[in-house]
Parts: sequence; structure tokens; C-alpha cells
Amino acid sequence: MISKTPKIIVFLLAVIVLSGGISVMDSLYAQQRKKKEKTESFTRPAPTQPIKPTIPSANRYQEDKVFLENADSLFRPPMDFEEKQIVKGNVVFRQGGMWMYCDSAYYFPERNSLDAFGHVEMKQGDTLFVYADKLFYDGGQRKAVLTAGPSRQEVTLKDPKVTLTTDSLDYDMNIEMGWYTRGGKLQDDINVLTSTYGEYSPATKLARFEDNVVLVNTKDGYRMFTEELDYNTGTHIATINTETRIEGANDTILTTAGRYNTQTDNAILTARSTILHRDSSMNVVTLEGDSIIYDKATRLSRAFMFRDAAKNPQPMVLTDTARKMTLIGGYGEYDDSLRRAYSTDYPLLMEYSQKDTLFLRADTILTSVRVEYVWPDSLARALSAETRARLQGYTSASEIADEMNIEVLRIPYGFPKPGQIGQLRGFAGGFFKMLEDLKKERMKADKSGTGESKAEKPESSHLADSIASRPVVTDSVVVETIVSDSTAVVPSGPRLDKLGRDSTYMVPKDYHVARAIGRARFFRQDMQGIADTMIYQEYDSMLYLIRKPVVWNEQKQVYGDKINVHFNDSTVDRADLPEKGFLAEYIDEDFYNQLAGKKMTAYFGGGELSRLDVEGNVETIFLPMEKDSTYNKLVSVESSFLTIDMKERTLDKLKFWPETTGSIYPIFLIKPAQKYLQGFRWFEPLRPRREWYGGRWKWMDELGEVPEELENYFKDDTPASKMKTGISQTGLSQ
Repeated sequence: MISKTPKIIVFLLAVIVLSGGISVMDSLYAQQRKKKEKTESFTRPAPTQPIKPTIPSANRYQEDKVFLENADSLFRPPMDFEEKQIVKGNVVFRQGGMWMYCDSAYYFPERNSLDAFGHVEMKQGDTLFVYADKLFYDGGQRKAVLTAGPSRQEVTLKDPKVTLTTDSLDYDMNIEMGWYTRGGKLQDDINVLTSTYGEYSPATKLARFEDNVVLVNTKDGYRMFTEELDYNTGTHIATINTETRIEGANDTILTTAGRYNTQTDNAILTARSTILHRDSSMNVVTLEGDSIIYDKATRLSRAFMFRDAAKNPQPMVLTDTARKMTLIGGYGEYDDSLRRAYSTDYPLLMEYSQKDTLFLRADTILTSVRVEYVWPDSLARALSAETRARLQGYTSASEIADEMNIEVLRIPYGFPKPGQIGQLRGFAGGFFKMLEDLKKERMKADKSGTGESKAEKPESSHLADSIASRPVVTDSVVVETIVSDSTAVVPSGPRLDKLGRDSTYMVPKDYHVARAIGRARFFRQDMQGIADTMIYQEYDSMLYLIRKPVVWNEQKQVYGDKINVHFNDSTVDRADLPEKGFLAEYIDEDFYNQLAGKKMTAYFGGGELSRLDVEGNVETIFLPMEKDSTYNKLVSVESSFLTIDMKERTLDKLKFWPETTGSIYPIFLIKPAQKYLQGFRWFEPLRPRREWYGGRWKWMDELGEVPEELENYFKDDTPASKMKTGISQTGLSQ
């Protein structure tokens, strides 16, 4: 039976029997080993040094490799299509010199990337620190995306002096640049910048902002509003690339290009820009130029006009709205602290505080503000300008009383008022007793030889000298004079002016001053003039013309060594030639009315000459008009004084005194030498003119070029009053 069994079956049975035997033997060996371990009595020695996990040998400073440096636990999920490690607790990653920390992370060694969560930090040396709630990092491209979350409410990037905060930040380690796209804030030790889009490089300290950009200076408090801005956190310089508005406590800047140093408050504006300066009264001075250099520390601004025709150059323009003045030129400066302006390169000043604008040109123009103490407007309006000038000339109230055409009634101080007549008897008895006592005291002092002067004692026989006078009323100004007796004590009172008014009630007021230096000329509808130097003062409404001045009115011309022009409201009312003057009026062809003297004063009414006063060495040549409006004789007169009254542009009255010499010549017998006084010249070619062009009035020399005739006139050092006699075809002397 066995022989008939196939051999394979026998082999299998043998294997089974053998395996069972081996298993029984292993079981018996294990039981014997346990029994032996229980019987051992010795203790194994502790290890001599800590046992650490072995880190595979590799270069852990590789810039293109992310290494897991630490984790409390690591788990690798099975059956993933790629290797993925889940690490938790004190997780640390490293790529080159950059370290990353988090609470937990998904680590993908093959992709060289990770997703970190909870208290995320990125650190690189001592220059970069980034804090977030989540981090998605691609080690191959070295790019990170950080977002806010439960553990950190915002993403924060820090370097030693700069802090950038946002809700989501992208960071590129290759270029060391971080950027946000949904709003963020960058803050350094001087400024705070906010925008919709922003980028910052800790390595270069350069930042760029776009859309709704606002810069706030924490030192000065001014704000910058723009749509595009470049900023350097190292130098604190903001580079302006588009329309920008900078608002400060006193200044506002409008520009489209330039650089602003937010630390020193210096700005270089390289496009057409405007600066608005405000004073404590909110009056505004505006400076506009093709380029401007601005220094907030010194409060000095300098404006330039482009020289490149391709840039469409426009002049510098300074406008003072409070003082109604505009100054334009190729170059200008404005000192906001001193309220002074300066302009060169064809400057033009337009002063429009009056009805008729004053136009003033020169090589250089300077304007400033003069502060004077004046009475409040409520009091000043009660007096006319002439009355104020007259009252300021008085030195005492007595002078005012002496010039009044009525007798000022003086009554005793304390005399009963109407309705108090019953008190008169008692008052009179006590009053006359006081006079007797004063008389006795004076006689006693005279006998004792005290040497007291009469001025120190009142005269008892003169009531007005011993008792205070009544108030004197004149031109709405009340002046009280008090004369006390020798026994009275004069209290210390307020400071009084010449009219007895308390000067502490005076208030400061600003007045405009303009100086035109070098080949100056001015234009008004009623008057034009030239001089080497002109000074205009709003305080006294005076225009001073110095060195070779000439002034024109209608067909009349006045010149001398010095001319002072006074403006009243909107018109000229007086012109003074204090040293030497010459007046000429064009009549016809080569005939001119002429007048010369040491001192000359011309008065104007309605823009026309109304009166002329001349003093000292008066010389005149004039052609009297006949009834038929013709001229047939010439009159030459010399005298010491002259007064001329004009009416409707014609001679009304003529007065010479005290002695007069003269001659009358028929016009057809006049020799050429008899037509002109010594020093006569006709300067009509030098007269400033305007013309109507392009819908407005403009100067003939619109760009300020100096005419050749004017250039030659000021080159000659001879005073205008001493010019040689004679005229050429151009109207200038030979």
C-alpha cells in the first residue's frame, strides 16, 4: 500500500512532521530562557553618553534644499502617491541661512516644499524677521506666501528699523523682496506709509507703493497723498512719480515729480509745481514754478523756469492774495518766515490792491511785509486820511485847541451838572476856600525862600490853570487834559499817544513793500514811469523813484534827480520832486511847455494834473493857447516861486512871486535855442507801453527784454535833470 503511494505525498508528510518538531523544540527553548532570566541576579551598567538619533551625512547648507531640523513627532501617511511627512511640536526647517519655525507642517521632501501652520516665523540673520499664521514655501523657487490667521492676526515683516504689516504677503528669497496686494502699512522711525499695493526689500531698503498711497510724517505731522510713490527707508527720501499733494500745518505742495527728504524736510520738485504758504490768519502766498527747491527747516522756497523749449517753459509765479500782489519772473525765492519774496530774470510785479493795477518791471524785484501798529478799523474809519495826518502832527491837546475856531469853555473839575444846581452853593464855598488856602501856601513859600518856580504852583486867580479842563472834541477824537494842583498825586496811567489815546489798544497790521532795482519801469492807466530804482510802500501809499527818474501823465513828462509819487485810493494824487525837477508837456511839432525848479510838487485829480507848485530858481517856457485854440507866441519867465492851477486839462491860473522877469516872443520869430530850457529832453521812446493782444492787455516787452533806448539811458551816469539841451529824431538828446 505504501509502495503504491506517490513519492510527492510522502515528501509532504515528512515536511509537516519536521516542522511540528521544530516548533515544539522552540517552545521548550523559550521556556527554559525565561526560567534562566528569572534566576539572573546582576544589573546591566548604564550608558556612558546620551544616545542620539543618527542624522544622515549631508551638506545642510545647501541653498536649494529644505531640511527638517526638528519636530516633536513625525508621521508618514501610507499609500500616498508622493512622500509626505506630518510634523508637529517645535517644528524647525532650514534652507541655507534662512530658518523657519511653526507649530505643525506638511513637509514634502521630494518637492522641497512645505506648508506651515501656527505661529509661523521666518528668520535670516539679524536683517529679516517675518511673522504669520500660515506659510506656503516652495524651496525650489525660494518663494513664500504668508497669511494671517488665528495665531497671528496680521503678517509682519521686520528689519532693524522697519515694520511692514498686512494680511497676506508674498516673499521672494532670490531678490529679497516682499509685496502685498490687498492693503498694507510700512512704518519706520519717521514715517508711516499705507497703500493698496506695496513692496519692500530689506536688502536695498527700497519700497514702492501704488493706489491710495498715504505717507504720514510722525515728526511733523504732514501728510502726502498720491497714487504712486517710491521710498527709501535708509535715506527717508520719497520719490514722486505722479500727481501728489503734501499737506502740512502751514504749507501745501502740489506736484507731479520730484524728491522729498522726509527727514530734513527738503524737496526738489522737477515738474511744474505749486507751494501754498499759510500764515496764522490763514492768508495764502502761492509759489509756482517749473521746478522748485523747498526747505521746510528754513522755510525758504526757490522756483525756476525751464530753459528747454521742448518742456514748454513757464515763468515762476508768486501770488499774495492777502496783499493783492503777483510777482512773476524766470527765477524767484520766497522766505515764509520773514515773508519776503525775490525775483530776477525779467521779473514783473502786479499790485492790484487799488482799482487800477500797478505793473512794475526791473532787473530785480524784492517784496516784503512791514508791520505797523495802527488803531482798530472801527476808530480809523471815523477819520479821513488827511485828518489823521494832521492830527499826528500835533504834540499836545493845547495845539488842537488853539487851531479850533471856537473858544473852549473851561470849568472847574467837579462843577455840578445840570439838575444839580442845589449843590452849587456848597460847592462854591468849598472851592473858593481851597483857592484862599493855596494862595496862603504860596505866599508862605515865597517868604521862606524855597525857590519854587511858578510853573510848579498853580495860579489861584486863574480858574482854568488850576482846575482840569473840559474834554476837547474834534473830528470824533476825544482828548482830555488834566492840570492838577501841587498837592495832588498824578496816578500812573496807560501810555498815551499825541492825541491822548491809550496806545495799548493799537493793533499790528501788515503792509506790503516792493523794491525794483535796476532799470525799473512801472505802468498804470493814469501814469507811467522809469527809474534805476523804485520802492513802493503800501503803508504810506508812496512810490519812490531813485536815480534818473522820469514820470509821464497824458502828454506831460516830469523828470529830476528823485521823484516821490503818492497814491490815494485808486489814483495818483501827488508827485514830489524834492531836489530838482523838470516838467515838459508836448504841444505840437517841436514845441513843448517846460518848467524847471529846485523843488516841485504836482497835484492830480481824477488822473489829471490839477495844480503845480515850484520853489527856487523857477524857469518856464510855455505857449499860451488863444481863444481860437491856436498858439502864436512863446513866453519865457523866471521867478522864485510859481503856482499853476489846471482846469479841464488847460491852464486856469498862473502865479509868480515875489519878483518876475520874462519875455514874450512871436512864435514865427523864435530861434531854435529859445524853444528849450537848459536840461530839456523828451523821453517818449522810453515810456512804458501796453497793447491789446490775445484778448488782454500786455506789455510791449512781454518777456521783459530791456529796449535799447532804455539800456543806453541808464548806462549814462548823467542825472536826468542835468541832461544836455536838444532833441534828436528819436526824441533823445545829442
